[in-house]
Amino acid sequence: MVLRLALDVNVWVNHYLSLSKWRERSAARDLVHIAFNGHCRLGPVQLIISHAMLDTLQEVLVRLEMPERFAEAARDAVEASATLGILGDAPYAVLGGGVQPFLDPEDRAVFDMAVAGGAHLLVTNNMADFTPGPRSDVDAEVMRRDPEGQPDTLLFKHPGSRDGLIIGSVFAARSWLHDGEPPPPGVIDQFLPRDFRDANEQPRRPP
Repeated sequence: MVLRLALDVNVWVNHYLSLSKWRERSAARDLVHIAFNGHCRLGPVQLIISHAMLDTLQEVLVRLEMPERFAEAARDAVEASATLGILGDAPYAVLGGGVQPFLDPEDRAVFDMAVAGGAHLLVTNNMADFTPGPRSDVDAEVMRRDPEGQPDTLLFKHPGSRDGLIIGSVFAARSWLHDGEPPPPGVIDQFLPRDFRDANEQPRRPP
């Protein structure tokens, strides 16, 4: 089984920013390397991306005063990573709006892309953009919170996704995909190694 992974535009931007500043390590860079290599600690990975997100990435990099040739090369590298990946999924053209009421049209576009592409996991640097508030109509469940009490793992329920869409922070996703730490129960369980699942199954109560 192949993990279908979507990275928010802000993850790609952070990667290329750290690359331009010669930083050796960041959570975004580790996740981008996984997307480019097509493999993580849980197995094979297929990058999911849309044409709109590629356009946004290039525009943001230029706006951050990176050379246009660098921004275009970054866009081409991301597009090639998806097209030449294990499943060979070309970037998606997502039309129309989704049923989730996001205030930010870019967040809605990213979410729609992930659902249209059948992503299992969407990783973002801005969990607050996706976290439902007390008056929100967004159909999402907080699966885990970070040490500061902020949600770092969400489960979105959507008619276009049979098992729902997991949205995780860059630090949570890196711990699962790169560092080998176990995700919360119910999060991408189908990708956990068999020996890990066996060791963590809850014992059955006697009848």
